[in-house]
Amino acid sequence: MNNLLTKIGNSPEIGALADKLKQKVFIEEQGVPKNEVFDELAESAVHVLVLDGNNPVATARIVNEGETWRIGLVAVDKLMRGKRLGEKVMQAAMDYIIAQAGNEIVLTAQQEVCKFYEKLGFEQYGEVIRFESGFVLVPMKYNVK
Repeated sequence: MNNLLTKIGNSPEIGALADKLKQKVFIEEQGVPKNEVFDELAESAVHVLVLDGNNPVATARIVNEGETWRIGLVAVDKLMRGKRLGEKVMQAAMDYIIAQAGNEIVLTAQQEVCKFYEKLGFEQYGEVIRFESGFVLVPMKYNVK
């Protein structure tokens, strides 16, 4: 844990490492259907990746939607939870968006982790999204200004 390195970009290397962690956390651990994790935005998105040596331990995806920026697919390796890596990866994503002059950041949070995002300054808005798989996502936003 002493050798943590944060990378931000959309290179194939960073994307592959982020995908490896998303596969492990969302699909294998949580049972999220693969088509709800991997989509057409993966190649154009910017990935935030926290590495412990060569191992991906936290990730988030950033998508520029024009007026709004979206953070999604935030994941922390199960063995590394409780070490503030979710906060670290989110802060890196938010700092990146702010540096790009982004004014509004949105995300859809799993219902059970809304309080985590609220501590970072996000507020709930809009209608809750319910998937056939049973997952419930809550739209949240953060106003930079």
